[in-house]
Amino acid sequence: MKFLEAEKFIMEQLPMYERQGSSGYQGGIEKTLFMLNKFDKPHLKIPMIHIAGTNGKGSVSSLIASILQEAGYKVGLYTSPHLKTMRERIKVNGEMIPAQWIAKFTTKNFKLLEQLKPSFFEINTVMAFSYFAQSNVDIAVIETGLGGRLDATNVIIPLVSIITNISYDHTNLLGNTLQEIAAEKAGIIKNGIPCIIGENDQETLPVFIDFAYKNNARLIISADEWKLIDFSQNLLPPSMRLHLKNNYNDDFFDIYSPLIGKFQIDNIKTVLSAINILQTYKYIISTKHIINGIKNVFDNTGFFGRWTYVPDRIPIIMDIGHNVNAVSNVIKILESIPKDHLHIVWGMMADKDIDGILSLLPKDAIYYFCSPKVPRALDFMLLNEKAKNFNLSGKTYNSVSNALNAAKSQAIANDIIYVGGSAFVVAEAM
Repeated sequence: MKFLEAEKFIMEQLPMYERQGSSGYQGGIEKTLFMLNKFDKPHLKIPMIHIAGTNGKGSVSSLIASILQEAGYKVGLYTSPHLKTMRERIKVNGEMIPAQWIAKFTTKNFKLLEQLKPSFFEINTVMAFSYFAQSNVDIAVIETGLGGRLDATNVIIPLVSIITNISYDHTNLLGNTLQEIAAEKAGIIKNGIPCIIGENDQETLPVFIDFAYKNNARLIISADEWKLIDFSQNLLPPSMRLHLKNNYNDDFFDIYSPLIGKFQIDNIKTVLSAINILQTYKYIISTKHIINGIKNVFDNTGFFGRWTYVPDRIPIIMDIGHNVNAVSNVIKILESIPKDHLHIVWGMMADKDIDGILSLLPKDAIYYFCSPKVPRALDFMLLNEKAKNFNLSGKTYNSVSNALNAAKSQAIANDIIYVGGSAFVVAEAM
């Protein structure tokens, strides 16, 4: 079996939440454990960091991996979703898992996969742990897929657990209140393992305190541990400078970040708290490693899709944010950029909070409504009708590429094009 055959089998024959929605979601860790036991338990052979949360998981995961790489460690990184190829999900020191490795693994275990029918995410998780073990990584950074308690990644015993933040997303699977969602995310808290919480939210913090107490786990609130002295940022091209001080010791950082937005300040605080924990495990990580790791996160990890700037005749911004909290953060930045006209190429998944998200979008922008080529996508004609209820005006296009090309042809000097609404929209725009 060649790689393209293997990728097609894994993506089309195995249940896949990203494409199918809830019908492609298999909550629980039983199948994952069954496969890992067959493959000599690779998840127990590697020190790992476990990261859950509604938003910010990708940023925090990539920043930690980049810092560890700068410190000289061989680092596995497991993230989702992917944009161009499933190989993006599994990396060692920024290099994607070889296509040949996936093809060989799929060929060798084809009968097992056909019989067991694990989900797309479950088999990716097993492949990630197996590949990291075979690669003899020093440490692996593992991002949950959906939730935490029933996530396929929740088979590991990490050095530290991290929960970035909690907001409304996947409510049909995780719960209809912030406390219910927090309880699902808190399922990654393990007995005796320190846990970092990225935000001090009075609605969800009691949930984490309760879980940590029951598991005898030390709880660190990174928002309380670090104080922002000052920050400044450029929007195009994006960059941010911030000064952070530890409230409990004399640690002080002057940080340059290519990731911008006040929400990224919270992510960086979370990362610094995680590095403090890793240092107690005798990982040798200096201030220089931290500063260079944050500055070089794109080069070190191939991180993409969070306020990604594409220089062109007309500047293009791409962002995969797809829930109310993430879209709200991005719109605040967009609206602060000087421009004549804002052109928005927009598509969504049908199972998202359509009205909640559309209500956030700027009414003076020019819209190009489209549908990415996945079963979960909201039909572009229906999206346009729903958008009219919020006084959003635009035209419809039968593909993301047609929508983007229309925006590029209509935009003039001093305009900006924004591409978003879904990771699938960004993937096709790329």
